[in-house]
Order: sequence, then C-alpha cells, then structure tokens
Amino acid sequence: MSNGDEERGPADILHLEVHPSVVFKLGEDLITDSMQALIELVKNSYDADATWADIVINTGLANSEHPIQPSIVIKDNGSGMTIEQIRRGWLTISNSVKREMKERGLSTRLGRTPLGDKGLGRLGAQRLGDVVTIVTKPSGDDAEHEITIDWRDFLSKSSLNDVDLRLLTRSTQETSGTTLTVTQLREPKQWRDAAKSGPEGSTSALQKELSVLISPYGDERGLKILLRVDEERIDLYDLPSRVRNAAEVRYLLNYANGKLDIVGEASLAYWAPQEKGRAVDRAAFDSLLQADSGDRFLDWLRTRRPKQMQAFNCHAAEGAYFLQAQRSIELGALDDVALHRSKEGDFPADPGPFRGEVDYITLGQGHPEAFNNRSEFRNYLKSLAGIRVYRDGFGVRMDEDWLGLRKAQTSGKSFYGLRPENTLGFIDISARQNAQLVETTDREGFADTPHYRNLMGLLQGWRSFTEQFQTFIRRAYNDYRQEVEVISTGVDPTASSEVLIQHVEDTRTRTIVSAKQRLRTLRNEAEATAKSHERVASELDASQRSLFAGSIDPAIAQELSNLQAGDKRTGQSVTEIEEIVESLESERAVLQILRDQSDQLRAQLAQAWETVSLGLTAEAVSHEVAHVADGVSVRSAQIRRHLTEVEIADRRLSNYIQYVQSAASALKRQIAHLNPSLRYMRERREKISLAEFCGDLADYHRDRWSKGPLSFSVEVPRDFTIEVNRGKLTQILDNLLLNSEYWLLQDHRVGSQESPAVSLLIDEPYLIFSDNGRGIDRSVESTLFEPFVSFKKRGEGRGLGLYVVTQLLDSEGCGIELTPDRNSHGRLYRFQINLGGMRVDA
Repeated sequence: MSNGDEERGPADILHLEVHPSVVFKLGEDLITDSMQALIELVKNSYDADATWADIVINTGLANSEHPIQPSIVIKDNGSGMTIEQIRRGWLTISNSVKREMKERGLSTRLGRTPLGDKGLGRLGAQRLGDVVTIVTKPSGDDAEHEITIDWRDFLSKSSLNDVDLRLLTRSTQETSGTTLTVTQLREPKQWRDAAKSGPEGSTSALQKELSVLISPYGDERGLKILLRVDEERIDLYDLPSRVRNAAEVRYLLNYANGKLDIVGEASLAYWAPQEKGRAVDRAAFDSLLQADSGDRFLDWLRTRRPKQMQAFNCHAAEGAYFLQAQRSIELGALDDVALHRSKEGDFPADPGPFRGEVDYITLGQGHPEAFNNRSEFRNYLKSLAGIRVYRDGFGVRMDEDWLGLRKAQTSGKSFYGLRPENTLGFIDISARQNAQLVETTDREGFADTPHYRNLMGLLQGWRSFTEQFQTFIRRAYNDYRQEVEVISTGVDPTASSEVLIQHVEDTRTRTIVSAKQRLRTLRNEAEATAKSHERVASELDASQRSLFAGSIDPAIAQELSNLQAGDKRTGQSVTEIEEIVESLESERAVLQILRDQSDQLRAQLAQAWETVSLGLTAEAVSHEVAHVADGVSVRSAQIRRHLTEVEIADRRLSNYIQYVQSAASALKRQIAHLNPSLRYMRERREKISLAEFCGDLADYHRDRWSKGPLSFSVEVPRDFTIEVNRGKLTQILDNLLLNSEYWLLQDHRVGSQESPAVSLLIDEPYLIFSDNGRGIDRSVESTLFEPFVSFKKRGEGRGLGLYVVTQLLDSEGCGIELTPDRNSHGRLYRFQINLGGMRVDA
C-alpha cells in the first residue's frame, strides 16, 4: 500500500464565506421589533455626544392628495462620523469601536460611556425599511459624507463583497451631526396606527412604547428626544411630569457603597376617600386631617405609635408632603446574598450605584389640570403605569411585573401596598457604573448574574418596606379615626372588649328605660287629645243642629273627621314604637353571643401565640441539637479510631461507641427532616419528582413507625415534576400524616383498626392522601379547614394543622379539598391536593 502523504495532492486554500442573507437573519433575530430597532438607532446619537435627537416619522398616509414617501428620519447634533468610522462602525458587522472603548474604560468628550457594544444596532435600520441613507458631518471637518444602503441588493448576491456601496463626499458649512433616513418602510401603517390616541385621554401606543424605551422622566444624561409623526408633535416629557405631581406617595431610592437609602413620603391626600366614596368617610377625612393639616393625627402617631414611628424613622415631611419615612438596606444583610468569586476572595456582588423614583397615585382626588376629567387622567395613568429600568435614559425591556407587585397584591380591602396599576416610576442605571448588569443580546432584560440577583434583592427589600410603611400609616389612621369616634361617646378607647360590651348593654338599658317613660307620656297625651277632640266634636255637633235645624257645615264636618283620623294614626304609631322598644329587649341575647364569641376568640388567640412560641423555640432548639449531634458523631468516631490505633479490644466499650454513633445518626435524621421547614431554608426552591419525594417521605415515616402497627404505601399512576421549597412540601404532608397517625393509633388502641395504614396516590396534577381510619366527623365537614377546629383531646391538638396546610398551598396557587367518597363509616376520608400551581410546566 502506498504512503498516504505521497498520494495527497497540493493543498487548496479555502475561506469561510457569509451569505448576504445573514444580514436579514441577524436583524430579525437580534432586534426584537421595529420600536426596539428605532431606539437602537437613537442610541447612536447618545454615543455621538448629541444634545438632541429629532425623530420624524412620515407614514405617507397623512395627506392623500399629495402623498409623500413613507420614511423615518433621525437627526442629531452629535460628533458625526469620519470615513474610517463609517467603514469600521457601519460597514463592519459585529465590529464595535464602542465595545473597545468600554473595555478600556474610555468615555466620549462629554464623559458618556457608549451604550452600544455588540456592533449589531445598525441592523435596526434594516428592520425598519429597505433603504437607509446616512448623511454625516464629523466635528472639525468641512466636508460631509453620504452613503446609501439598499438592503434588497444583498438578496441577489452570493457574497457580501459583491454588493458595492458608494460613499459621496462634499463640502458643507453645516454644523456637525448625522441625519439617518430610512425609506421603503416595511410597515408604514403600523406607525400611523401606533401614533393614534387610544381611549379618552390614554396615550398612543407609540408614545407608550417610547416611554418604555426612552425615559420620560427628564434628560439627566443631556440628550433631549423630540418626536413628530406626520408633522404632529408628540410630547414625551410634559404629561408624565404632570402626572407625577399628582402622586400621593413618593419613594426616592439611592444606592451606593453597599447601602440602599430609601425615603418615602405621603401627602394628606393619600388618606382621602374616593371622589364617589361615602359621605361619612369624606366628613371624617375633612374633620380629622384637612381641618388642621393633620397636626392632631401626627401628635397621635407620636404618642400612641412611638415604636412604629421609630422603626420607620417617621417624622413630619417638608414641602408638599405630610409624612416622611426612611430606611436603609445593607447589601451584605440580604437573605441569600449572591457572591462574586475572585482571586481576592468571595464578597457580595455589587450591582453598582443606581437611583430611582417611584410614585403611587390612588386616583382618589380629582385630576391634574392637564386633563379634562378623571376618566382621561385614569386612562393616561394606566398607559404609563409600571416601574421601568433605564440605562443612561434608554429603557431595558423587562417583564411587566418584574418586581412582583401584582403577585404580592391581595384582593382584600385591607391591602395597602403598591398596586401595579397605580404605580409608576423608574430605576436609573448607567453603562459606566453598572457594567456588571449585563443585558441579554435581544435587549429583553438582564442576564441572570450574581450582580443582577443582588439588585433584585435590594429592590425586593424596598418593595417590602413600601408595603409595611403604607400598611402602618393607613391602619394607624383607621385606629385614630375609631378612637376619636369612640371618645366622642364617652368611652375609654383602650377599654377591654368586656368593658365595651358592658357599656353597650348599659347604654341599651338606659335607652330602653328612657324610651318607655317617654312613650307612656306620649300615649297619655295622645289619649287625652283624642278625648278632647271627641268632646269638642260632640258639642259642636249639638250646636250645629240647634242653629241650622239639623244641618252641619260640610267644611267643619271634614275637619272633625281629619282630627279623628289623626288621633287614630297617632295611637297606631305609638303602639308600633312600643313594639319596637320591646323588641330591643331581645338584643340582650345578641350581646351575650358577642361576649361569648369575644371570650372564644381571646382563647384562640392565646393558643395561636402558644403555637408561634413553640415554633420559634423548635427552630432555635433544632439548630442547636444539630450542632450537638454533629459533635457527638465526630468525637465518637475519633475515639473509635483511637481504640483501633492503640489496639484496645473492649467489646462493651466498642458496642457503646457504636450505639452512640447510631443514636447521633438517628437524631441527625430527625433534625434533617425538620431543617427544611426552618426559616433559613424556606426560600430554597427546587424541581422535585413527586414520586421520588413521596418515596423518601414514606421511607422516613416507615422508619419512625418500624416498631408500631402503622404502614405507608405510595401508588403512582402518573408522576409529575413540581418546583417548590422542599421544606414547605414537607410541612404540608407532615401535617396530614401526623393527623392521621394520631387518629389511627387511637383507633388501634381501642381495637377498631388492626392494620392502620396511610396511602398516597400520585395522579397528575393531584396528590390523593387517605388513611383507613374512622374518617372526618360529619359535624366538621364544612369547617374542617378553618383554624382551631379539632376533636383531639385538650392539650393534644390545636386545630391549626389543616388550616396551615391550606395557607401553604394557597401561597403556591394550589388547593386542598375533601373528595365526595365516603368510607365504611359513612364519612369523608380522602384529601385531594391540587398541585397544578407547582408543576414545572404551569
């Protein structure tokens, strides 16, 4: 066989070629939509140190008599581009001079860190239309350059090198800057429709989208964006500013050097009832807050809520606001703070300095002068609502509820936190100081990095503060109002429920006695008046007959009839009032029910606090026991090794050490089972096979029940995967299991159940839990999941287990119910747990 090298011919030199169609593919995949494409082009104006950028959109639909070619023109007064910058920047895809500047820590003449760094933003022009023309004059040059790119030319060529692009250069006296014109628009009608106003007062889709992508909260970075569509100027700044001035609550955020400082301010209008609210609420607000500008309320807060005022660092605000609160959140104090790992060591990943402002508008009072009515204002606010993230004034698209405001909101009237539809504001970051917050390639949010996770941790801490602060001041006002109203009745507002009930009963008794006395007087007066009218009528009748020979004046007769009818109605009214007063006597029974319920609630509350105390104690003790068990295991292992090394053979001593190690292992298994439910483990979520989890749970309890009669079986017709905190799921099933264990052992002791058993059936999306015990008592079928419902002996059960289960499941969007199946005792016995909200694909 011949040598392979001798048979090989001359080598051919090949090159990797790029088909022109890649230009279109990149533009479609990397630029999300036309609006994002437009913003990517405007960012070039920022990077060129422009102080203004004028966007002019001509849809060609405004004047049908003299149609013009649809186009998008972006003009700025920036530094322009030289021929070399055109070649390296615009004509070399994915080559980015700006990226090189950022890597080297360089900035522009005005101190700006370039926003573009991927070298792909220019493809936004291709996304908008088929033809782009660039006219640019660089600073310090007397010539301007023009180049036109027709993207359609690339479709007919086999190589990018086959497409010729001509650059024209001419003298000019114009100032520096760039004008970019896109023609042959892909969807001109889209821009016209987007520019149309929505419902009354709401902003146009174009204006809303631009407010997401271009900060409407000012031009702190020195670039003013102007916008016209078909010669109609669209305001991007003025109306948002007027809306913000109507805010009842405002939050200022400032993060630097590992600490987030928060200032929250609330105006008196925050407590104002809705414009169409109850008259009694309006009157209370006017007298309790408006009348003295809240001075008495502030004094009440200082004297009656001093600890809360101190906790929130709350005091009188200056200017337009009434109350101010402050709080600081340390980066290093965050739960599960993400670490940045480096050669120097591990330390909290700092997202970099940022600031923010968030406004909360309740819509309770009127509307700003810029709007004709509240409906118009409400619609505009709805279109602007949301907390945006802007990097150097340009938006980073985020999920609509990226901070979880809607998820945290409840439907109850007692929820006083931020409601997403009434909240607007911004988080302001920069390319220079927040370089570690990396946007995804498609500009649709941030990459999941330790720095971003810590940013979210800080903002979640702020969100929690807003809920606590607003709940405090709203509930405080409710308490203040109630106390003032109670004091007006002469009752001590700090009195116990027994004293208040007794006060109501005493007042009721006095009222009834007084009413009866007054009614007796009224009845006597009514009867006397009726008799007087009868006598007058009789005398008048006799006089009439003698004077007029038996005839009576009809007018006098009618008046007499009216008097008699009035006397009859008075008597009936007095009788009805007496019946009402008598019925008040039965209210004594109602007061007794209230007294009994008050006693019951007080006892239940005491039990609840006992449970909380036990939980806190268990948490602390289990943590310490785990350390002790670890120490026992380590030391017994050391002694065992020592005995082996010194060749001491003592069977009794060896057996004892083995027993200690076994006991320590058993103790650690018990603690390990409890550990996932503890505070420091609760937020760790993971994907879990339900069959695998239930199998482990069954093994654990079989081990616990190994010396007893109980058995545990798991059946899996259809397994599925869920995402949840393992400790939370353990708590849910443990509450059910421990409840079954109690009753099964009770039945076994009395001989009514020889083979007590618990079973789990996994059938997506359900987990069916049951046992072969006595079942659920019929009297509690409808109230089983309410708190403090229990048939266990006093001291052996608090009736909270199933209530806790419902709360834990509800927090995950899941639920539990009894199936209609009944056992041999005619009782319900199967719990169906819907885990659909935990499914990975949910």
